[in-house]
Amino acid sequence: MSKYKAWLYPEENTRKRLNIAATAIECDRNPVVNRIKIANTVARIMREHPETELILFGELILGWYDPNSSDYHQRITESIPGETTELLGDLSQKYGVYLCCGLSERINGNLYNAQVLINPQGEIQAIHRKWNLKSGERQAGYKSGSECITKTEIKGIQIGLVICSDVAHPKTMRELMQSRLELILLSLADDKDEEWFMAKANARLYDAWIVTANRYGQENGWYWNGHIVISDPLGKLRASQINKEGYLTQEIRFAQSHLIANIIRNTYVKALLLVHVLKNWRILKSYYE
Repeated sequence: MSKYKAWLYPEENTRKRLNIAATAIECDRNPVVNRIKIANTVARIMREHPETELILFGELILGWYDPNSSDYHQRITESIPGETTELLGDLSQKYGVYLCCGLSERINGNLYNAQVLINPQGEIQAIHRKWNLKSGERQAGYKSGSECITKTEIKGIQIGLVICSDVAHPKTMRELMQSRLELILLSLADDKDEEWFMAKANARLYDAWIVTANRYGQENGWYWNGHIVISDPLGKLRASQINKEGYLTQEIRFAQSHLIANIIRNTYVKALLLVHVLKNWRILKSYYE
């Protein structure tokens, strides 16, 4: 990192740090198979990177993302707490790690696209229920959650949980820009991100670290390319992966900049965002066609 960027975001000597892993896994139609895969993925990450403190999994990762099949989603839905959160709780306690995972939740007959965060004590720390649903999800019977962002804290770090199209809504975008979060956990069921357009745009919007998790592989003729990223408050993609199952790791260092540096950094990064959008306007246009 250049001296100028290090001044804008001086992360080298900060004490606030979090080792995180972001995953892209290939899902089966059967939740039992996916629970086994989640457990195996956690075990592998902790074996290969025992310093990991938080592992992020994607949206509705217990089954195929097939919102046009209402009956299927009804079958794979479960309560929170329930079988999956009990498994996650056991894994969290065993490895001393936070786990964040997407599943289809049932409450009093209503379905929610949920992302649950389990702490190292095996307790449910936070649940985010997708707020900005896609039309197919509504047709499948899903209901909107009550909040566009769910906020929590880990090791004194201010964290926001959002799910996929939540960040496509102006209200969520405004809330994220105003919330002064340090880390955004963004779970996805997203099939592609041409030339990393959305990842780079998000990285330059929120003045926060952003970590995404996704799904990979063929599901009923639909290909999910498993794109995942870890980006920093300077708008840089620190790590990225595409077209394979696997995971990324990163030691995230949360800097405390002074006011002038914050103002200059935001101006600098937002200017990069404008250039990025203008340069890739055809990609942006394709999202609305």
